[in-house]
Amino acid sequence: MANVFMKEVLENIFLTATEPVTMAHLMETFEITSPEGRAGLMAELKGLEAEYNKRGLALHQVGGGYLLKTQAKYARWVRRYQSNAPVRLTDEGRITLAIVAYKQPIKRSEIEDIRGVECESVLQTLRQVGLIQVMGELSGAYLYGTTQKFLSHFNLNQLSELPPLASPMK
Repeated sequence: MANVFMKEVLENIFLTATEPVTMAHLMETFEITSPEGRAGLMAELKGLEAEYNKRGLALHQVGGGYLLKTQAKYARWVRRYQSNAPVRLTDEGRITLAIVAYKQPIKRSEIEDIRGVECESVLQTLRQVGLIQVMGELSGAYLYGTTQKFLSHFNLNQLSELPPLASPMK
């Protein structure tokens, strides 16, 4: 594999990784089985580490793998930005968001019937991060639907671009 290609693939892996990327996983990804291949991969990692250091990033060895992070000297600005960034959704948030997206407009009680659990706090969180909104009321209950931010977050132009729901297993 050409080193330029490996470098680009590594960068994309590190940019999307949410957990440390292990050497074993990288070797499997690149189909590396020889000591020479491992040495080449290590050289690429060292090169990326040096490049990132010049650009304000850092490739850290943590948790048994590598993780791309910001340098400590930029932490103040990154924390300030993150305090305004949307929170990552829990499994409960993703499930509830999917129900709202596919069934909107929908009442909280209907969501709770589908999920089988109370979801008021999840709905509140989804509203706070701007992924859902109150679209109206029906019999004193709010009707929830998705927002423009939802479409943007999931790279959709319109709701009709949502993937089709899988048929339930019988």
